[in-house]
Amino acid sequence: MKKQLLAGLIGFAALLTVGTGETAHAAATVNIGGTTVSRSYLNSDTYYRATRAVKATVTYYQAKTEKRQYNKTITLPKGTVVAGSIIPKHQLAHGKWGNELALGQGNLNYKLLNSGAKKGYVAGGIVSYALTHLKKVKRPAYMPTYSYGDLYLGGAKATLQGDNQQKRVFRVTTNGYVELIARNTKAAGDAIFAGKPLHQAKIKKTRVKGATRYLYLGTKMSGTGIKTTRVGKKGAYQYRLAFKNLHKPQNLSYYDDDRGTVYVFDSLYAVGGVTYYTPICFGSEIED
Repeated sequence: MKKQLLAGLIGFAALLTVGTGETAHAAATVNIGGTTVSRSYLNSDTYYRATRAVKATVTYYQAKTEKRQYNKTITLPKGTVVAGSIIPKHQLAHGKWGNELALGQGNLNYKLLNSGAKKGYVAGGIVSYALTHLKKVKRPAYMPTYSYGDLYLGGAKATLQGDNQQKRVFRVTTNGYVELIARNTKAAGDAIFAGKPLHQAKIKKTRVKGATRYLYLGTKMSGTGIKTTRVGKKGAYQYRLAFKNLHKPQNLSYYDDDRGTVYVFDSLYAVGGVTYYTPICFGSEIED
């Protein structure tokens, strides 16, 4: 399922070259593969780092139907990087008023979100009220540009099938983990890629060289088809994963009678030598 952009969070300078094969040429527009679209259509988040341990409310959905749900409070450790949008001041829990930060599904690693969850349930939306302890920071180097961090298995042809038809998702979380998750054919909606990862590793360091991000891991992503190179015998930086932007944006735009042209673009990446794609743009001439 294509994720809708989080509006009002794009503040890039004009006339810059970005890392997905697109070049911005005006304050309000961006050029993607020869097509000019509104900059507001790009998938973009604002990032924050927790300056102390903070509480957040997570909604858990029944994976099979997504109909049953319950809420639970978790603790985000100091230093956790999150991404999302600020919901303006309104009535919060217990009659209090204030702003809140809404985070999208898949922002944080599975273990942090789902530890102690009821059997058959997976984490969905997450909201934090402790905005005074969340400091705005730059997008982490390990996060792919204009992506929420979900990359689906396949190349150009796979982008035409729809995200929920793919076999695997490679996820880069805002708090610095890589996870490989198999599609759960028994789950519904977004829950199909919200299960326990097949493989996961903490990103210890990131080095960017041209179109490639080199992610240094303490453990390899074994048995995934994704190649990790052994660069050390012990310690935190034993393995290196090459994460390369192929600069081949895929134009999936279409015309809708009610909304006009709907602009949809995916970007192709090579993850350890395996091709994946990630949604980078979604928007229409006439918004809902």
